Amino acid sequence: MQMLGGGMILCGCLGLGMWYRGQFLMRLHMTRELICLLDQWISEIRYNRSTLPEGCRQIGRQREDRLGEICNRVYREYAEAGGTGFLEIAGDSFRRQLEALPLKKEEIDQFLIFAGKEGYADETMQIRAMELSKEGLERTATAQQREITQKCRLAVGLGAMSGMFLVLLLL
Repeated sequence: MQMLGGGMILCGCLGLGMWYRGQFLMRLHMTRELICLLDQWISEIRYNRSTLPEGCRQIGRQREDRLGEICNRVYREYAEAGGTGFLEIAGDSFRRQLEALPLKKEEIDQFLIFAGKEGYADETMQIRAMELSKEGLERTATAQQREITQKCRLAVGLGAMSGMFLVLLLL
């Protein structure tokens, strides 16, 4: 019975370490997906001559992942709001919905830099604001990539070691 209990404790602690590893990897993946989203949006504005709301709607239709759903919701909220500015609604809506994803506040703020540029009616300035957001996210993703190997090993190792420590302590 003790061996079974010890094995369960060890597996549970190791599983927790693996879960933390998955969170680190998911955060990096979501940061890269935000970069892809900004690339798509820039492309919609630059080549299709779409407005910001129309670009958001098109991206929502093209993407079949969580970010596509978020873009669809942002566009619906904008359409329901009527005459309110898109960037104001988009900033609030994106922030609210991105907080449910495994992203830190800094990454969300970096993504939403373009939403703070309300006065830009010129497509060149809108694109430049999005490119600034993208560059910041790329720097963040690069830093995450450098740290992720160590953090993942540490999370799994600490999980396993804490499980062994608890088993030894309880036996």
